[in-house]
Amino acid sequence: MNITLLSLSLASCLLLAANAQAADYPLEFEELDRDASGYITPDEANVREDLNKNFAAIDTDGNGKLNIAEYQAYEGKGRFEPPEDSETPELGAAPTR
Repeated sequence: MNITLLSLSLASCLLLAANAQAADYPLEFEELDRDASGYITPDEANVREDLNKNFAAIDTDGNGKLNIAEYQAYEGKGRFEPPEDSETPELGAAPTR
């Protein structure tokens, strides 16, 4: 009985630790740029497996570090979707307010 309780307690602790680690996973550029240089270096990118693995492809200018535009292009996968409420008016249409 005590071994089962101990096993459950250990499993609960591991689960909580995994959740805490996921919450601490740095996603923002500023969180990854630990030295506030304005760039993410390969060393700083090591905290995320996907960045580490794809670093050369993300570094489109080939300077060995990621700037915010390169990082945002990677995170957004190059997609931009304007908000639904923004419309492009027809040529010659009266301005809307």
